[in-house]
Amino acid sequence: MVRRGGEKYGFYRGKFLLDAPAGCDVIACSALSDADCFNSIIDRYAAAFLPADRRAIVSLWTLYYFSILTINTALAWLELRRYLPVSLDEVSVCLDRETATPVSFLLPNLGEVREFDIHTAMKPLLRQHIEPLTCAISDHANLSTKLLWGNAAGYLDWIIDEAGRQSAPALAEEGAPLFSDATFPDGERNPLCGTLRNMQDGSGLQFKRRKVCCLRYCLADIGGCGLSCPLRQGRR
Repeated sequence: MVRRGGEKYGFYRGKFLLDAPAGCDVIACSALSDADCFNSIIDRYAAAFLPADRRAIVSLWTLYYFSILTINTALAWLELRRYLPVSLDEVSVCLDRETATPVSFLLPNLGEVREFDIHTAMKPLLRQHIEPLTCAISDHANLSTKLLWGNAAGYLDWIIDEAGRQSAPALAEEGAPLFSDATFPDGERNPLCGTLRNMQDGSGLQFKRRKVCCLRYCLADIGGCGLSCPLRQGRR
């Protein structure tokens, strides 16, 4: 990716790996569906934020997780037409050994170059990874699936727009149905649709605002999301 796009995509480096990195614990993503496994990870991660609301801590952890997963999967498709094996039962997450923060993902292989529509290309990401994982985390942490889908949506929407700005507007147009289509091709409801709203402030600045707050403003030293937060207290 960096060879193709230069340092404009430098953030891609080291996020999807074929070999386990040093200094990380590698956990099969499918294991996160187990409450004991998931909660043991969050217990380690939470140490830096206690006594904050555990729901906010879980939400912040998923923001790191989904940012790496969505940005790198979508960009590999949009720029390289590489269809990656990122289903929940195919990949592992690499966690910082000290903090349990997600830092990268371990893939079984580099997938294959294909030609699909955007919904088919993103099916392993959305339907076979994020969908079952959000249901599991919702049960583990008493968080709504709408909040968790919103956490994934913000980063996925950003990288689609970024590919359009950095490379070609056609890439952003290609990715747009992920958010504009109310249903997936099989007729199932699309949880991404409606997660973000186009807004404009008094000065004419255009931005997108989440429908459901991610709760990060509840964490000391983290702060809110600015204009993108639906709650006034989260915009500080």
